[in-house]
Amino acid sequence: MISIIIPLFNEAENARLYPERLFPVAGPIMERYGETCEYILVDDGSRDTTLDELNKLKERQKNVVVVPHGVNKGMGMAVRTGLTYCKGDLVIMMDSDLTYRPEDIEKLLAAYRATGADCISASPYRGKDLAKEISSPFRLFISKSVNFLYRALLHDDLTCVSAIFRLYNKGALDELTLESNNFEICAEIISKLILNGKSVHEIGVKVYTREFGESKLNVKKEVVNNLRILSKIFKSKYLRRKWQ
Repeated sequence: MISIIIPLFNEAENARLYPERLFPVAGPIMERYGETCEYILVDDGSRDTTLDELNKLKERQKNVVVVPHGVNKGMGMAVRTGLTYCKGDLVIMMDSDLTYRPEDIEKLLAAYRATGADCISASPYRGKDLAKEISSPFRLFISKSVNFLYRALLHDDLTCVSAIFRLYNKGALDELTLESNNFEICAEIISKLILNGKSVHEIGVKVYTREFGESKLNVKKEVVNNLRILSKIFKSKYLRRKWQ
């Protein structure tokens, strides 16, 4: 089984798209690969009607699990909560706004079947024009700068540590002690996998502009959080301090 984790915060309009754009796309892909799947939808204390929309989906779709936080705890905590509910031996994480398209799940599965890696990670920077819909030059600059620092410290050729769209071996994730509460959770996971000697394979996947709602990313806050993780990587890798 494959568990698909989607954290949501004030994403009612996007959640309404799932019966047309997520379930009918992901389901047939799973069937072609001989897999069953479950959707772990974590509502992170939404203040709109997101939780109502998710409960409607649960009534219509038998393999949907809805987990409400009640109060907003951050995307990282939503991911960590989702992991505690997973039954699959593989885990796919996705953005709630479908900026990474469900049809590209097939690329993750194909790469996993070909490599057997513990993590298949999507990147809009590994290929021409895959990131052209990122409209903010400042955000693009910050993202590439942070990714450069991760590559330098981890001695890996990753081009994107922040994308949530990934496939994981659940067993490899279970070995990690995760602590991030916000968007830097993705960087923490992939960094710890690499430091633990797990195999990570990156593929190019196009990222799209969201159709509804607003991004919850606070660039300044996440720069600070990523610098904190980079510091921990340095201490773990070069000063031999323990970071699980």
